[in-house]
Amino acid sequence: MKNIKLLLVALLCFVLNLNAQPKKATNTLLWEVSGNGLKKPSYLFGTHHFTNKEFADTMQVLQEKLKSVNGVVGEIVMDGTLQGRMAPFLVMKNNTLDSVFTPAEYKEVDDYIKARNPAVNLKQLNRFKPAMVGVLIMLLDNPEMRSLTNGIDESFQKYAKDNAKSIHGLETAEYQGALLFDDDLQKQKKALLKSVRESDRNKIKLQELTGYYLAQDIDKLTQFFKAQDEETKEFMTEMLKNRNQRWLDQLPALMEKESLFIAVGAGHLVGNDGLIKGLQAKGYTLKPIATNKSKW
Repeated sequence: MKNIKLLLVALLCFVLNLNAQPKKATNTLLWEVSGNGLKKPSYLFGTHHFTNKEFADTMQVLQEKLKSVNGVVGEIVMDGTLQGRMAPFLVMKNNTLDSVFTPAEYKEVDDYIKARNPAVNLKQLNRFKPAMVGVLIMLLDNPEMRSLTNGIDESFQKYAKDNAKSIHGLETAEYQGALLFDDDLQKQKKALLKSVRESDRNKIKLQELTGYYLAQDIDKLTQFFKAQDEETKEFMTEMLKNRNQRWLDQLPALMEKESLFIAVGAGHLVGNDGLIKGLQAKGYTLKPIATNKSKW
């Protein structure tokens, strides 16, 4: 179950470090959604899928808002069926990695993996899709991810379950599995080779993103997700913009029915196509909420 949770969002590359950033009044991941006929406000929170629940536990105001609502909304419902529903998307039915890659490419990836963990080799992964191998490589490159035992997204849904609150998913596990792992195999292969060849650059970018997230710096997060190269533009359009629009079609009816704590990846909040501006365009009032009682 733990590994499946990591796989769902690994391609978003949400990895943390502890860089400090100066805070502003809008430096927050928590936003109140009110107006437009709502009887009670709902709350929108940007998560980091590779963060332990302790990050949210330190936020006094966030915990108060979570207690105040009737239900929790996540990208998907994280229950006992998740692993089985995701598994079919991870493997190739009629192909193998040693057929997809040239011998030189295969050796390049295999050497990269074995250099990080001699107990693992590409032959063991031969039936997995290249995108799945990319996830496993990211876990090898970032050991802290493998130790994640109580993820922040799941913790909100667990709280809802333990306290008889409703739980809603904005999409299905099958949709996410197809989104992350059903792309053309040659595109997956190209992306995997690029990640191996640009691993140092990727680590720097992940550290940069980490600092922005921990500082809850909406402006910096907006700039980060806006700066996509041409190779990732199509994927990120589907990953963020198109999904946001589908979620915006669902959220009004859900919020009219009951007050909600909406927890989705922080990248979905920001930018012109993000949920903050999208909900504002629908007539809602979005107000940044300091996540702790102390002054900014």
